[in-house]
Amino acid sequence: MQYMVGEVQYGGRVTDDLDRSLFNTYCNLWVREDVFQLGYCFNTTVTEFNYHIPEAVEHQRFLEYIQTMPGKDNPPIFGLHPNADLTFRLKQSIEMINTLLDIQPKEASGGGGKSREEEVKDKLEKELLPNLPPDFNPLDVKEKLRTLKGPKGLAESAKKEEGMSTIPLNIFLRQEIERFQMILTIVRTTMISMIDAIDGTVIMTADLVDSINAIYDFRVPYKW
Repeated sequence: MQYMVGEVQYGGRVTDDLDRSLFNTYCNLWVREDVFQLGYCFNTTVTEFNYHIPEAVEHQRFLEYIQTMPGKDNPPIFGLHPNADLTFRLKQSIEMINTLLDIQPKEASGGGGKSREEEVKDKLEKELLPNLPPDFNPLDVKEKLRTLKGPKGLAESAKKEEGMSTIPLNIFLRQEIERFQMILTIVRTTMISMIDAIDGTVIMTADLVDSINAIYDFRVPYKW
């Protein structure tokens, strides 16, 4: 029965190897000899519904019991944390909102007779680019971190690495600044490229089109 259910009748429709492995795990957990015990319960944790095998022999009794099952199972039934349902619903809602935004007309003019591209260009030039922090100066960062002292009671090693402090918090701060600078570079470059593409000075690529659509829909571009 495990093979027929997990590999043929239902598992035969599963194409992903990980999904098949997960399905077989549940199949081996629920389709087992223990189900022949009286009062056998499928869920070991306390949930809103008690999944058990009815103590009956009539087919109709089983159908009636199946009709009482909830339409949506709780995550603990599958051995998951209750927050798994919250995460799934949040992801589902975000995907639905993104789909609604994606199917909105893109060619219609916005307010004031401006086109979609013109509105995005104005937003980039007047709001987003001016509010973007300036790039970090590597020399200034290196000098400030070299003189930055660590927490009280934490002695700094006499060893220096390229003139940088060896205090763990300072090293972590330097790494975070480097990562943030990479993000600043990507965001600034994308904004400038979008403006140039709208002006026609550079080629309008698919990535730039997606970024323009995201800015127009008040979303974060995927590249960011």
